[in-house]
Amino acid sequence: MDVIIQFNQTPADAHHQKVQNKGGALKTKLDVIKAAHYSVPVGSLQSLADDPDVAYISPNRPLSGTSTSTLDYAAETVNAPAARKQWGLDGTGIGVAIIDSGVTAVGDLYWWIPSNQTYGSRVVYSQNFVPGTTDTSDLYGHGTHVAGIIAPGAGWFSTGFNFIHTFKGIAPNANIINLRVLDQNGVGTDSSVIAAIQTAISPEI
Repeated sequence: MDVIIQFNQTPADAHHQKVQNKGGALKTKLDVIKAAHYSVPVGSLQSLADDPDVAYISPNRPLSGTSTSTLDYAAETVNAPAARKQWGLDGTGIGVAIIDSGVTAVGDLYWWIPSNQTYGSRVVYSQNFVPGTTDTSDLYGHGTHVAGIIAPGAGWFSTGFNFIHTFKGIAPNANIINLRVLDQNGVGTDSSVIAAIQTAISPEI
């Protein structure tokens, strides 16, 4: 059974060895919550739960993304245009972690400097936490949608005579940190999300 075992302290090699001695296999270290993700024989769960070093054992529960809405006026709803114009709060120097189904770097997630004709992606880091793949692109659609609410800067794909509204993000100059935890069906697990949070708050990112 896939479980998350939380300990009374950040687990060391000795804690992992205790689980392995009972037939368990370490899958992911989750030090941020003093825990780890293991595969453990069901018959060993009670004895592990009785260990004084163990605080809690929970199943590695499945989770899924919610459906998207259009959110046509998300920026206006939180008064983001005023924050940009009056106080210059546009996301410059900020990285926002998207823990979701991945982010595909569509055109509106690129920055552009007309003065020197340079451009680049606002997706500055990508990592996959979905087992069995290394792909960080968005095969479900939700993560890219969320990134579009946060940081599309130019609004290229909604600007011109064919459009009645130019869509810009709440923080159009922010960078995106793409941490994919949901598969192509929008399904993931607790352990993947915890591991992604652990990465998002690590000093290396």
